[in-house]
Amino acid sequence: EYNSMSMHFKPRRATCIVECEHGILLTETSHDLLLLPGGQANRGESRLEAAIRELKEETNLQAHAAIFLFDHESRSNRHKVFYLIASGTPIPMDDAKALYYYDTLPANKAAKLSPATREIIEHFKAVKAEHQHHLDALKAICLKDKLPL
Repeated sequence: EYNSMSMHFKPRRATCIVECEHGILLTETSHDLLLLPGGQANRGESRLEAAIRELKEETNLQAHAAIFLFDHESRSNRHKVFYLIASGTPIPMDDAKALYYYDTLPANKAAKLSPATREIIEHFKAVKAEHQHHLDALKAICLKDKLPL
């Protein structure tokens, strides 16, 4: 009984999927975990706003468009997962000590992917397979004028 209650206290996390040249962008935490960029929303901040802010704070990337993909409940968080189209050069900043790319992960780092990160990326790949042309069209439009969100 207690467990069903505890889900209400899971933090609300904004989680970002950003596809770069070398794959989906990942941040490495001080605890050596690999996560998708993102974090908790501040008081009065929507999770979309949090996604855009956290992406900038952790990776220096500027979002130009964001699409809500899906909700994901993990053991520790309630995620709202957004697909962000961004520009800039990714640099690890704030609480990201390094950046990696899912498609080019060194074998020793793959073991450090959080279970939620794996699940979210798998889910995203299924969505992407179905909507690739929409994502490509959106990217072309957004990066033409580079208007920041």
